[in-house]
Amino acid sequence: MLEEEKHNHHWLKVIGVILATFLGAFLAFYFAVDLTFNRMMNPDYQIKKMEKMMKHQEKRMHKFEDRVMQDNPFEPRMAPMLVNLVKESDEYKVIVDLKPLGGNEKNVNVKLNENIVTVSGEVEKNDRHGEKIMNFSQSFYLDEKLNADKMTKVRKGDKYIITIPFEE
Repeated sequence: MLEEEKHNHHWLKVIGVILATFLGAFLAFYFAVDLTFNRMMNPDYQIKKMEKMMKHQEKRMHKFEDRVMQDNPFEPRMAPMLVNLVKESDEYKVIVDLKPLGGNEKNVNVKLNENIVTVSGEVEKNDRHGEKIMNFSQSFYLDEKLNADKMTKVRKGDKYIITIPFEE
């Protein structure tokens, strides 16, 4: 009889361990589900989740727009200001940004026709996507009588400065 009690006692221990394990797993599952459910029902969590989704969609839209704009050769794009005109007391200075032009002043042409100054240029860039050609032309009508013989062209860093004296 003693052995039968030990055998029954052993089965009680096994059943107790199984029940305790099941109860522990159930409580852990219940706690995880309850925590997740409460967090999902929290308005702050939902707002953060929506903001994150909106930012993600916005990034995807910008990437799509960039790809579409890049691939459409017929769509004009605004370039940064390459040419600026500055009037001083006795001269005009036409300042050209050389960075987009490959840093080479030889890519810039300056023509002076009476009171009209035209600055133009072109540069070819080859990269892994293919060949890109950028060109520009900008003209300025100036009121004063320009002295074309004394026009100077000087490079200072990334700027190409064309100085055109005028007579009043």
